[in-house]
Amino acid sequence: MNKYTVMAAGLVLSLGLVAGCGSSGEEAARPKSKGSAGPDGAAPKGPVYGGPAIPGLAAKPAWSLAGANANAIDLGDTFLFVKRNDGTYALGEKYGTDDPVDGSVGTLHFTNDPEPATLEFRDVKTGAVRKTLKVTTDRVAATTWHDGVRAVAVFAGATTESDGLSAEKKSTSVTVYGSDGTELGKAEREGEKFHVHEGHIVEQDGDASLKLTPVDGGPARKVTCTGQLASCSYDPRSNEIDGGQAHAPLITGKYAFHVENATTYEDEQEQLVMSELATGKKVWSTADVSPPAGVKLDDDGERTSGAVRVLDVRDGRVLTAWVVAAFEPDTWVTATYDIATGKQVGGSTTYTYADSPHDTVSTEGTSVFSPDRTLAAADTENGTAVWQPGDGKEVWAQKEEEKDMKPLRFSPSGVLYGITSEDQFEEDVYLAVDGRTKKVLAKLPEESLPLFTEGSGYGYISTEKGFFVFPSTGA
Repeated sequence: MNKYTVMAAGLVLSLGLVAGCGSSGEEAARPKSKGSAGPDGAAPKGPVYGGPAIPGLAAKPAWSLAGANANAIDLGDTFLFVKRNDGTYALGEKYGTDDPVDGSVGTLHFTNDPEPATLEFRDVKTGAVRKTLKVTTDRVAATTWHDGVRAVAVFAGATTESDGLSAEKKSTSVTVYGSDGTELGKAEREGEKFHVHEGHIVEQDGDASLKLTPVDGGPARKVTCTGQLASCSYDPRSNEIDGGQAHAPLITGKYAFHVENATTYEDEQEQLVMSELATGKKVWSTADVSPPAGVKLDDDGERTSGAVRVLDVRDGRVLTAWVVAAFEPDTWVTATYDIATGKQVGGSTTYTYADSPHDTVSTEGTSVFSPDRTLAAADTENGTAVWQPGDGKEVWAQKEEEKDMKPLRFSPSGVLYGITSEDQFEEDVYLAVDGRTKKVLAKLPEESLPLFTEGSGYGYISTEKGFFVFPSTGA
């Protein structure tokens, strides 16, 4: 099972979904409370932004919503807000170790028992309410539908009491809604916890297998890990399969990954295998490609370490990271491969990654990517290094005498936001840096560090004054 620890600020591009409880919903009249769009669909009249200028964002927000630390789930073209029964907005609950590593909202709303709540689907660019749904729920969480489309999962738990002889039974229903509030699928499971990702219920099926069941119906699929001491688990923080030394997206579009030769022994190489999600037909495998230059081989031409990751699958290419050698576990080589031919595309990049107690899933061997995938920022032993995934070329890297910065995310215009400390006794400092030149653009308070919507590229922050949404702009 996954043994990584959770870190305060998440990295990488992937959206987590958390386990929970489910719901039922019906359309309701639009609320007319302060900060909500009126019947004409006008933008909400929220608070005025009084914080610092944020590089990568316009000087003034496009709209705002009143509510101290109110938060939302990013659905691409809409934001999903949850209004509680008392009229307040949900803040984005922290739920155990399931929080997404990219810093976005995983669980937006959580209660011990199902309660009435209102879902507000607001236009990202204007704040106008597109639709509201009244639901009874104990958990509202971010998820994805088929092919990575962003969605929201509404859970509700139920208990069947014992009749005096039978055992008490607990079950959980989940309803998945799209960005326009349309119901995409609904399912129910025994128990109180399961994960939903890419339109599938993800369940552990023994130590070495995961069961993937489509929420909208259809046959289930098993994903396995083979080999000595095989172990296979799912990490909702990064949506990865964890096979020991090998990690990859569990589902990515029409494909799924499994692990071969999962073991704790360094002399047996683990392999990541990508197959068609629907049929199980093999499409690509690390066993069928040549490791990039820099990966050390033994006398038989085999890798000395089985540690390997798939970081991204996009446009017919697979972005990978390989450990250099068994005795250099923190040094990784990143390279891209063409799925159809198996040939490496462009060059490779080698970095020794930060090794600290705060290392977590998707830290070593991975990077933070710009929305257009033209830049990546690695958290190395000397701080941040920026490189180009397309050709493996380094753009810039911090020097040993500089203050280490941990990269967090990019804006659509290439501004890189990161976190550093003056020294071990000082508070963290948040920076906005030009992703291509390394020029420091601003020091920011933590609450002014923006997240960005996937579709529009608009940036948003949640503060004690309210929720603010800004158009993106150049540095």
